[in-house]
Amino acid sequence: MIEINLSILNQCYSRRLNWYPPVKNSEAAPRKISGIEEVLDQFDLIMLDSYGVLCRGVEAIDGAVEAIAMMRERGKAFCVVSNDTMTNQYVAAEKYAARGFDFANEEVVTSLDVTESWLATVENPERWGVIAPLPHPTDKLLEGMVRLNECNGAIPEQVDSILFMVGTGWTQDMQDNLLKSAEGRQFTMAVGNPDMGAPYFIDGQIHINATPGYFMDNLVEATDQRAVPMLFGKPGNTIFQTVAERHCVTDPSRVLMVGDTLYTDILGGNAMGFKTLLLECGVYMGTDIDQAIAEAGIAPDFIAPHL
Repeated sequence: MIEINLSILNQCYSRRLNWYPPVKNSEAAPRKISGIEEVLDQFDLIMLDSYGVLCRGVEAIDGAVEAIAMMRERGKAFCVVSNDTMTNQYVAAEKYAARGFDFANEEVVTSLDVTESWLATVENPERWGVIAPLPHPTDKLLEGMVRLNECNGAIPEQVDSILFMVGTGWTQDMQDNLLKSAEGRQFTMAVGNPDMGAPYFIDGQIHINATPGYFMDNLVEATDQRAVPMLFGKPGNTIFQTVAERHCVTDPSRVLMVGDTLYTDILGGNAMGFKTLLLECGVYMGTDIDQAIAEAGIAPDFIAPHL
């Protein structure tokens, strides 16, 4: 794994705004609330990020299980919307049950679901290199693609397109080989998980592992790639549209996107016309949230300490 810090994470996001939907902030300043129950009656559908909102690793965040139960009791529709490229909708319920949640498979949509839909349409897969460990739940759909993990990161000559899918197992040595073999070449790029980093906590201290969005950013920075990548996860709009269509959304202002990251959850939700709630119990835990909002230029409608 490759570790980065919060400053690098934010720098990577901010210099790739041309990859994302345009920033659309509310004219009103963010309103600070105690939790989602305070505003729940304003919305028909709640979209929820997973990490930093519901859980950290295999542990549910305090109060998250109870908040989901409260929303069920109030008859609110909700869906987990995650940039997870190791879990699809067929096994999601099992994963979240281990964390104490009672989600049905159809109450979760991941960027792996969106990526799988795209993979089914790919022609000439031999021209694609993919960053994903073996085995992977989508191995059948990845058949014919060059597994760059197996090439120690080096891109063969016949590959002119790269799918950045999963960071698990990807090393600094592999990334260095990726950059060396990409010199003087241009690639079509797609990314299953656009996140630049995945935070985790040890003794209350935040650590961040680089994820596929970072590997792609690093490639673009080092080799001057000109293509704008296809995004299958947040903040790209495809994953949000998938959920909105499933729930027959007609008024986006009646949808609330809840997340812990400004550049993915909040930017993406705002761009769709949803209202947004930023939680302080995820990637920005222990930091000045108002300063983070000012520096990013991306503002939620609401801020709360936890769900």
